[in-house]
Parts: sequence; structure tokens; C-alpha cells
Amino acid sequence: MLSAKPKRRTQAERSSETQERVISAAVEILRSKGYAGFRVADVTEEAGVSRGAQTHHFPTKVDLVLCAVARVFDQATEASRLRIAAVKPEDDVIAEMIADASDFFLGQNFSIGLDILGAAGRDPELRDAVQKVARSNRHLVEDMWIGLLLTRGLSREDAEDVLWLVFSSIRGLSVRLLWQFDKERFERVKLITYQAAFELFDRKKKVLPKR
Repeated sequence: MLSAKPKRRTQAERSSETQERVISAAVEILRSKGYAGFRVADVTEEAGVSRGAQTHHFPTKVDLVLCAVARVFDQATEASRLRIAAVKPEDDVIAEMIADASDFFLGQNFSIGLDILGAAGRDPELRDAVQKVARSNRHLVEDMWIGLLLTRGLSREDAEDVLWLVFSSIRGLSVRLLWQFDKERFERVKLITYQAAFELFDRKKKVLPKR
């Protein structure tokens, strides 16, 4: 009995696979070497593709970097979406928000964005494009958290206040760690942030009718 021949991939499938390999390699190079050490030649070597194949999909270094940045922010947004979807009515929503903010602002995805923004001071096109990617993704995450807070009885204005308090505090702490790493103080201030946000949340929430 003859075995079935493996299905040949289409040109579109091969092209998509190459593009995916290049983007994944670019992300890894940014994580390991930062934007200052980012070399397109390293990306093609990591991806195992020719320079011609790489430039076919990403004609310039900026094109490649922007796609890599979009990928890491999209991954962070999806992680937040899954976390929010898993929050149950009895869960502590403020604790979940702080955990989500900590995972993002203390993680590599945010570090990549900061690194590129810092290095792109003389390249307004790159800086503006990275800011646009970050802004659209973070606004989406914030809107999802606000939507969850609305279901807990907060008005939109109060929900936005709680979100600003949590996300701004954790973001500030994460930036502080760039020049002063004090884990004990960080955890202490994070607890203060939780207490302040929970107090605001508890004071502002309304009792919703049971469904």
C-alpha cells in the first residue's frame, strides 16, 4: 500500500512561515541584545533565512523592528485578555489588576519598548511608530479592565480613577527599578498601592442587583 504523499505547501504558506521565523528571531535579538545591539544579519542567521528573503518581507531595519515591537505588545495584550476573562465574580479585582500591571511593566515586553524609545531619540519616525503601537495596545488593555470594573458597580469615571492609580503606580515603580533595585521597598509600596486602590474601589462601588 502506497503512503499518501505529503501535501505541498503553497507559496503563500511558505512566505508566511518565513515571515514568522524572521519576526520571532527579531524579537529574540531585541530581548537578548537590545536595540543598540540589534543587527539585521543576526536576525537572518537566527531565523535561518537568506538576506534576500528577509528584505522581501521587511525592506528596512525599521520595518523589521516595528513588526517585532507589535508582536511583543500583541502578546502582552493577549495575556491580559486571558487574565481578565478568567476573573470570577468573587475574585479580588484590584489584586488581579496589580498582578497584570506588574507582569507587564516588570516584564521584557515593556523593557523592549522603553529600550527602543530611548534609543530612537534621533529617529522620530521610529519613536512615533513605537509609541503608536504601545498606545493602541495599552488603551485596549485599559478598556478591558475598565469594563470589568463597571460590572463591579463603579461608574466609568471612578473606574478610570482606580485604573490610573494602579497602572501609574506600578509603571512608576518599574521605572524606578532601572536605577534603584530595592525589592523589599518595592513590595511594600506595591502593597500601599493595593490598599489605596482597594479603598477607592470599595468606597465607590455600588451594590448591583442580583441576576
